[in-house]
Amino acid sequence: MESATLLKKRSLEHFPVQLFAVVMGMSGITIVYAKAYHLLATPYALYELLLWADTLLFFGIFTAYMLKWLIYPEAVQKELQHPVKSSFMAAISISFLLLSIAYYDYAPTVSILFWYIGAPLQLFFTLTIIRYWIHNEFKVVHSSPAWFIPIVGNVLVPVVGIESAPMFVSLFYFAIGIFFWIVFFAIVMHRIVFHHPLAKKLIPTLFIFIAPPAIGFISYFRMTSGSIDMTSMFLYFIALFTLLLLLFMIRMYDRSQFFISWWAYTFPLSAITIATLLLHMALHNTATFYGSVLLIALTTGVVGFVAIRTLQACRQEEICILEEE
Repeated sequence: MESATLLKKRSLEHFPVQLFAVVMGMSGITIVYAKAYHLLATPYALYELLLWADTLLFFGIFTAYMLKWLIYPEAVQKELQHPVKSSFMAAISISFLLLSIAYYDYAPTVSILFWYIGAPLQLFFTLTIIRYWIHNEFKVVHSSPAWFIPIVGNVLVPVVGIESAPMFVSLFYFAIGIFFWIVFFAIVMHRIVFHHPLAKKLIPTLFIFIAPPAIGFISYFRMTSGSIDMTSMFLYFIALFTLLLLLFMIRMYDRSQFFISWWAYTFPLSAITIATLLLHMALHNTATFYGSVLLIALTTGVVGFVAIRTLQACRQEEICILEEE
């Protein structure tokens, strides 16, 4: 009877949309090593290995979630109406956009194909999720750093979009992302400072604060053909300070109990690492070189640790089970 109950709880119906954060994390580290190959001469084979692993992981998770959508549409609808999980829907379109960036040097045609799927899908999820926020009544405690996810995806679009579509398309997405980043930053900071602390499993999502300014720097760098000016450095230093602040609060991160939300550590770290590599490409000084090396080591270590804990959770059948709300 007990095993039957467990089997009932662990099924495709409970396949969480948050697993697309795993693709985001793997794509991020793949792009890191794509840039590191050009700037720091890291092995190209490592980039290729990560790219293929990332691709297989994406199609595995995407296929499983589409099956869930077909077989258990009510479960997907429930996620769409959840104040936190709904934001992770945009991780689907972000996964397409990140794969587009990851394939940019390796297979440009594949890169453009992923972009043309990801960009309109990103706009759709942004409109859908913001409409959901506007049409429903929320309490302040419902807000969390995960709310940045639908916004971050828009800032990603120009990275490949600058080569795939007219400039105004990239500017459109960039403007949406930066504007709503500022709006939601104020909302989420108000919730964190003046209300109950975040739940334990949401603590890792604090790292999402790094992503909007770091990706903003990357997109601005691409749209301005590598310009390092007041705007780009403003974005970079916000991302860098946020990283330093979160590292300064390292004692608050609990490593005893694994949650899928741990993958929230990975992509933002990759974003600030890529931004630092691009800064090194422009400045070629000692600070940017050692900063890049340090951040590559940190990001690689975190992604590796979280990946190992995820595999352990899979073996212990802690994934795809009914979650406690």
